[in-house]
Amino acid sequence: MSRKNLGLAALFAGCFTVTVGMAEEKGENGMDQAVLHPAIPLLDEQGMHVLESGKPYSPRMSCGTGGCHDYESITHAFHFETGRDEASDDFGEQTGLPQLVSPGYFGGYNCMGGNNPEQLAKKHNRSAADFADYGSAGIVKRCISCHAGGGWMEKDRNGRRYDETDPATVKPFDGDYYNRGTTTYNKEVDDHIITKWNWKKSGVVENDCFMCHLDYDKLKNFDPALEVGGGPDGYDNFRELRRNKLVREHAAFRYAATAILEFFNLNPTDDPAKDMNLVTFRKRNVEVMEGRRGPEVEFDLQTGKGGVPVITWNARAFDDNGKVEIPMLRFPGNDNCMQCHSTSNSRRGFYGFGEDAASVYDEEGMLEEDYKDDVHYGLTWTEPNGESRLITSCNACHARAYYRTARENTDLDADHNFLKGNSDMDVHNDRDYQPDAKSCLYCHDTAEDPAIPSGHDSMLAAHLSRWSSAGDLRGYSRDALEGITDTHLQTVSCQACHITDKQSRGRPIQIMYRYRREEDGKLRIVPNNPRARYYWKDRNSGRVLTRTERNSVYRLVTGEHGEEYGEIFDPTTGETLGTAEAYESHGSLRFRDPSSYDGFLVLKQAYDRLLAGKGVENPDTVIVWTEINNYLMSHNTRPATSALQCDDCHSRKQNGSISSFLSPDGLLGEGNVREVTELIDRRLVDEGLVVLDLPYMKVDDKGRVTENVSDILYHSLVNPSMTRLNAEIAVTQRGTAVKKSLREGLGQLGIRDRKGIEAVTNAIPGADAMYLYQPNYGVAPVRSAAVLTGADFLSDLFMPYASFRITLAQERIGHINASLKKQKVTADPVRIEVLNNAGDALNGRVDTEFLVRLVYRGKLAARKLQALQSDDGERWNALPEGSVVFSQPADRDDPGQVVIRTRKLGYLTVVDKKGPVIASCMEPDACGL
Repeated sequence: MSRKNLGLAALFAGCFTVTVGMAEEKGENGMDQAVLHPAIPLLDEQGMHVLESGKPYSPRMSCGTGGCHDYESITHAFHFETGRDEASDDFGEQTGLPQLVSPGYFGGYNCMGGNNPEQLAKKHNRSAADFADYGSAGIVKRCISCHAGGGWMEKDRNGRRYDETDPATVKPFDGDYYNRGTTTYNKEVDDHIITKWNWKKSGVVENDCFMCHLDYDKLKNFDPALEVGGGPDGYDNFRELRRNKLVREHAAFRYAATAILEFFNLNPTDDPAKDMNLVTFRKRNVEVMEGRRGPEVEFDLQTGKGGVPVITWNARAFDDNGKVEIPMLRFPGNDNCMQCHSTSNSRRGFYGFGEDAASVYDEEGMLEEDYKDDVHYGLTWTEPNGESRLITSCNACHARAYYRTARENTDLDADHNFLKGNSDMDVHNDRDYQPDAKSCLYCHDTAEDPAIPSGHDSMLAAHLSRWSSAGDLRGYSRDALEGITDTHLQTVSCQACHITDKQSRGRPIQIMYRYRREEDGKLRIVPNNPRARYYWKDRNSGRVLTRTERNSVYRLVTGEHGEEYGEIFDPTTGETLGTAEAYESHGSLRFRDPSSYDGFLVLKQAYDRLLAGKGVENPDTVIVWTEINNYLMSHNTRPATSALQCDDCHSRKQNGSISSFLSPDGLLGEGNVREVTELIDRRLVDEGLVVLDLPYMKVDDKGRVTENVSDILYHSLVNPSMTRLNAEIAVTQRGTAVKKSLREGLGQLGIRDRKGIEAVTNAIPGADAMYLYQPNYGVAPVRSAAVLTGADFLSDLFMPYASFRITLAQERIGHINASLKKQKVTADPVRIEVLNNAGDALNGRVDTEFLVRLVYRGKLAARKLQALQSDDGERWNALPEGSVVFSQPADRDDPGQVVIRTRKLGYLTVVDKKGPVIASCMEPDACGL
């Protein structure tokens, strides 16, 4: 971009912020209003202007390579990757779910599919028998509805763009380049066929910038054929074109980003004659019909040479220089967010943060209860920089630069990692609180000017006053009241009391409660909606059956009267073993569970023989019931008058005062029971065919599987993980380092002692910033470990594209002890690896000095400690004298810590210097350092 254009962009950004101030005076956030983006050309993948080539536009070329934005950084954000950059074939083995290859929807648990979701094939597969339900291309077709592109839709698990990889270099059954159920021409066939996907033909789904940055209120039908019979509006037809016609039917991935431009109105005015779009996809056989939710338009796309869609760009929309001005949102609107997050309707009872969230009062000023309301909607939040915004969109809490000042320019290269808080998903757990989204704790407690509606000087004082004046705490002394109130604030989250009466499309959602770790590190009770699912697993090998394998023992049969049903058959003999109901869902054939105890026995028999035929020794398949996710409830907060009352959780004493004991029948007691499932017969559990994966799941004599909040609280106090991946008790965590100032980094590490600050600062001389990775989750030694390095020119080039993996290595203590005499291991050993984009370890190829923080269980000063390093965890060597930079013994509030300096990662620990030391590395060459 030229200096002239950069100057214009800066000036343009300044104009935006002037608009903000004007808009907010009118009662709306200017930051949420669309503005004209500077005129740009639209280029295709080869860099040619679309008016010349007639091809779909390329966001990478138009906005990134040939434009102003760091497309690579933007599309590497967790919203686009959803697990690709954390994927590895052995990812799921440590959690007992070996079929998973990542923590996200790409290779993790699919958000759809109920108890039989599709599985992504691993990167490396020995044969067709090992290939799961879909390759990467199949997941693109399956999940296009809610994913904008870029990330896993553009690059393979090694970080290479799919369509730029030489097909001749692809190994057989590579999960990124082979797919199930399609031909080499990308046509759909039977599921038993696995062939190489033709990425050159389909192209990739580049990130559709407009999917987030166009105002959906400006979508309309421009093609007269789509208006026949008053069919769907522009939004619905855009979704139909992008999802079903382009991607699922024609596998025209490279056209996906262009779809929205047919329906977006570049020139919205009161005069429809001036409306203008950018492109039109030619259609044929247009027909309006009645669908489940109203009129639907059916149409086919006209295709040209090679079977690609025929499109016509509107030359009138471009100026004389071939550029176009497009009104764009600087931050996604509520409708843009809910296009993908509408699944939260049933999972969280969350309906977005649009006008439906506004509180409505009747003629007498009384609040009208509505499960979509949020007490925060329409209020104003002011950041420490003095910038204020109305809370009327998702951006108020989740957008990074939403509160930037008028003097700040637009960050054209913002990495698009939205503020995610502590998610109940495990995608990039290292991004949790880095920085945090606006949270209850921040806005009402730790902010410089916290919001306390009652006017008290703290939320503690506010709650104490309210509870006392209401008479809820009569009978307790004044001194006791403050302790009781503080105990509640430290143990119960704000959401637990202030989020009530959740519904999904008008039907009540039963709220359950469990412990979760919050941003201050404390465990608090939070409201959630558990997502119970089951899967079939071989008890001996640990193998989890794919959807393809599970469906392969069924065949569709037509009865005497034309009815269709499923037959369960022996895959080795073809013998019919039983029957099951068949049905269609989301365009695919499915079979319901057997309706009898004997039916489950024959289904198990079929699965055992299926796996035996694939070489699995002594298969013993069982059904495992578990909770894949515990969907957190964080929105639609109620005012104090609608919050939970003391009686909802506590019993009352004989004198009428509130007891300190929880009521067994209260919301936090054993009386708050949720049904997980109802089995055909309890014998399925007693005989081991059904395994209940969680200790708080119970089955009664009738086969009803339930769980209650009392048991859940007890269990989650030990394991507060929000998903089946059990991140809180994991022995391995992976993530990227975040650039911080020295002050921020030392504060995060908890180094507050003056000597400690000096020691660590002196260990990274000349740097005014650091790159720091510290896991947010994992067992204590992993969660407390950290790796950092000074920020300089070289680390700025390397660190943003690398990640670290920290693994507890307690099993290696035996090898350490074998090398020691009288010394004592005083730091939990961990293994630290540096990984590239492909997940390959680079430990021996990174010439950088690192500082590593470990949990320290001793009481000695740094000079009395010795750091040990090992490449394999068996042969241990002492690091040079002075490698232990700082040590801090544990106290009542914080675990002890020790910081060591090393140029070589791998296995690391610390021992005291009592007695003779082991082989020393005083000279770097002695141990290959």
